[in-house]
Amino acid sequence: MKTFKTKKILLLGIILLVAGILLKKLILLEILGLILIITGVTLKAIYIIAKFKSGEYQPGKELLFLVAGLILFFTGLYLKNINQNFIEPIYLIVFGLTLKVIFIIKFIIIVRSNKKLE
Repeated sequence: MKTFKTKKILLLGIILLVAGILLKKLILLEILGLILIITGVTLKAIYIIAKFKSGEYQPGKELLFLVAGLILFFTGLYLKNINQNFIEPIYLIVFGLTLKVIFIIKFIIIVRSNKKLE
C-alpha cells in the first residue's frame, strides 16, 4: 500500500473514532456512534497491519503498552456498568487510554526511524 493511501486510512480511522465517541456522548446516538467507533478502530488496525506487511514496522515491546491499555480500558468500561466499590472505573479507563497513546507515540517513532534508514 502506498504511504499516502495508508495515511488516509489512518486519518479516516481517527476521524470516525472521534465522531463515534462524540455521537455516543453528546447526541446519544448509541448505535451509530458504536458503528463509527468500531469502523475507526478497524481502519487504524488496518493501517498498523499495512505498516507491518510493508516492513516499515516491526512489532516489539511497545505492543505490551497497547495490549495492557486495551485490557485496562475495557475493564474500566465493564466495571462502569456494574455496581462495585473496589475501584473507580474512570482510573482504569484513563490509564488504559494513556498506555494506548504511549503505544501510538512509540509506533510513530519506530515507523519514522525506519523511513530515515531507507
